[in-house]
Amino acid sequence: MLTPYFTITPELSKNLEAIGATFGYFKAVTVPEDYRKEFVSKITAETVHASTAIEGNTLTEKQVQEVLQGKKIPAEKIDIQEVLNYNKALYFIEQLTKEKKANISEELIKRINVMVLKGIKDDIAGKYRIKQVIVGDYLPPQYSKVPVLMREFIQWINNPQPLHLSPILYTGIGHYQLVAIHPFEDGNGRTTRILTTLMLMKYGYDMTSFFALESYYNRNRKAYYEALNSADKYRVEQKPDLTGWLEYYTAGMLIEAERAKSRIEEILEKKKILTGKVWLTDIQLKILKLTIKKETAKTADYLIISKLSRKGTYNALEKLVQLGLIKRTGEKKGAYYMITEKGLEYVR
Repeated sequence: MLTPYFTITPELSKNLEAIGATFGYFKAVTVPEDYRKEFVSKITAETVHASTAIEGNTLTEKQVQEVLQGKKIPAEKIDIQEVLNYNKALYFIEQLTKEKKANISEELIKRINVMVLKGIKDDIAGKYRIKQVIVGDYLPPQYSKVPVLMREFIQWINNPQPLHLSPILYTGIGHYQLVAIHPFEDGNGRTTRILTTLMLMKYGYDMTSFFALESYYNRNRKAYYEALNSADKYRVEQKPDLTGWLEYYTAGMLIEAERAKSRIEEILEKKKILTGKVWLTDIQLKILKLTIKKETAKTADYLIISKLSRKGTYNALEKLVQLGLIKRTGEKKGAYYMITEKGLEYVR
């Protein structure tokens, strides 16, 4: 039975709270359709480039984008195939999530590995390794133990322990564990990063439209491998200590999420300049309309329609107050909100 060991440190708690707030922003914001397609296309290219580059692919991000657009480029055939494979695997898990068929199993992980290695190493694709391998300074488990370790891994994924942790931690643990088992002869890193993205999607953290976590790993590959290796290096009671890895993993997610938020805000600011009108999220528009309907409303009223945390709802309200679209009277629990003339004009 897989029983991961780690400590919830202040840094880990801080990262998780900030990630939650940023993903709340992603859920609330609406990127204008004329910008969204281009934005998502760029993120996809960035994701594919970074994850394949970690494994030694030599294509630049611009070349990756051209390959995904169907253009012919002067490059090694294997590099182009790796890019096409990874993109296809990403699309595959996105469709699984949309169709609510993302049941994670050994068969699914093997299928992802087949997609990653298609046309490159078909003879070993999707097959558990049958020989001992060494990955840098790390010695993975004996190949004879891989089937049992994978069964335990899948059991844990579908019933993660300990209970009641942030789903972000479960995805980080899953990432480490599959890398540590190293079940395949090749393609383990790419398979793991695809699986991590799928786990995040299942838990409601769909980052594929906003940022590429792989970019964080690729900018400093040495730090990525050192963070993974730290778990085995600093053991506690013979168990890998995942604390350092999880701090690294959550810090990377937060950095990339905040970069994405800045990008989106730049897009919305550009849209505002072009239209001459303040750009509001769907949640903020709902807040305005509810304020008009109720004439006076309290935070509790907005919590029902926003589906955000109390803090997220308060931040949305404060933005509207700053813009002069609503006004607040009173403080703390006694505060209530009313529409302004400017707010009425905006909705009209």
